[in-house]
Amino acid sequence: MKRISLLATALLSLGIAYGQNIPTYHNTEIEASKEYTEGNIYQRDMLLYADMLGDTHPYYANADHRAKLQKRVHKMYKECGKIDDIAEFKLFLAKVAATLHDGHTAIYYWSSPDRIFPVRFTINGNTPSIIDLCQEEYRDILGKEVKYINGKPLKKILNAAREIVSADNAVNFENLVTEYLLLTDFWAMLGMSNEVLNITFADNTTIAIPAINKQELKITQLESNLTNRVTAPRNTLFDYEIFEEKGICYLQFNQFADRVTHPQYTQLARFDEFCNEMMAEIEAKGIKTLVVDLQYNSGGNSALGDVLLSWLKPYQEIKQFNTQVRISKLMLTYYPYYKEFTYNGKPLEIGETYLARKFDHNRDAKIDYTAPQDSTHHILNLDQERLFKGNVIFIQGKDTFSSAMLLLTTARDNNIGSIVGERSGGRPSHYGDVLYCTLPNTKTITTVSHKIFRRPAYGTVEDAEYLYPDLEIDLNNPRREFVWEFVESFTNKVNVTKSDKQQEDDSYLWDTIYNPSMNN
Repeated sequence: MKRISLLATALLSLGIAYGQNIPTYHNTEIEASKEYTEGNIYQRDMLLYADMLGDTHPYYANADHRAKLQKRVHKMYKECGKIDDIAEFKLFLAKVAATLHDGHTAIYYWSSPDRIFPVRFTINGNTPSIIDLCQEEYRDILGKEVKYINGKPLKKILNAAREIVSADNAVNFENLVTEYLLLTDFWAMLGMSNEVLNITFADNTTIAIPAINKQELKITQLESNLTNRVTAPRNTLFDYEIFEEKGICYLQFNQFADRVTHPQYTQLARFDEFCNEMMAEIEAKGIKTLVVDLQYNSGGNSALGDVLLSWLKPYQEIKQFNTQVRISKLMLTYYPYYKEFTYNGKPLEIGETYLARKFDHNRDAKIDYTAPQDSTHHILNLDQERLFKGNVIFIQGKDTFSSAMLLLTTARDNNIGSIVGERSGGRPSHYGDVLYCTLPNTKTITTVSHKIFRRPAYGTVEDAEYLYPDLEIDLNNPRREFVWEFVESFTNKVNVTKSDKQQEDDSYLWDTIYNPSMNN
């Protein structure tokens, strides 16, 4: 078994923003305007945020969409004139960002990320919400169904949260809000107490849980008889295990990150070297089934997905995503070398969106497949004799997102393997590649997408909110590990029917919210 240790989660999560040198957004024309100079700090930052969003996000490359945003600015300016609290201002901007249904474009809610409530609620469609994790002293409430918090029905609280949480779809919303409800700042944004949660359960018992500092956290959670299950989450970026007697290699792929993407952490392994070693052992031991578990993978650098795919199908034959890049002032702050790029012999224009593979320098370029081992690029497998020719099973869960979605969707559209598990927390075609910026007056941190990723089969299959598995399997049953039972019973005779079916969305009220389409 090959195991690579995972660094502190904060490094590879949204929390990384607090350690970054985040650029402050400015527009000299706006900052010289009468509205800006006479406005309060919230009006000023609203003007800059609207400009940044309209200038950067691919949705607003459409002139009609940008014009509608511009028309809203006057009303938004008046509304911000009534705001006198930073939490209320963040709430206001969060509602603006959430209308895009883009999980990468959001507002940082928290000013005190270490101040939390030591209790977590399960949020899963219309099923009852229960306590699945809490401080040890409250262990008696584990498994209890929650009805009210601070006198409000939990469903109403979730409906309010839907207006401010940026998410790709209902599953993504449920994943995010489960974590956000731990944060005291999030409750303040909802206009509720951020010091005590008064919880009423379905049996009419109550409990008051005060906020604590994260350092005081000593958690306990619902017990399961599957703590030793093969697919339990491992504290690794990527890890494989060979079950030689069963002819199975299990790869748990938890984050698209390695020494190439994070060169400052020299103790990390390179994913291309990891795959080379794994495939060598697979070949030596005659393994017939490769399981790629992405159920805990929220994304990262998509280049790692290309490395894995190059071992599963000749790379030159793989139909790839079409990536469209929107050029903006903020984007050029992060990627100044784009100023040298041309498209059909002309310089790139601010505000325009371009198909990345058709930049002039990319048209005839070839990937450097022979880069040295100390290269800053990943090395793909080009040896067709070493391609894995057995069964490939991908496990997808509700946390599967971003670059993990790129990998699974590419596999689906290229008929590589089968996907089992749950519907995805991300869209097959989606916005992404996050840019950060800080608003100068309130110091609010924001994130925004500047690319569109369109699936290889875009135009031949209906654009969907989810990537549905070929076979739906419950990944969270506390008594049985159904997905591993399926893997062990899988043979060449098993036929998993390919499907991109549109199942009915059972997440209440989601589709009533404005949902812009990437077709426009």
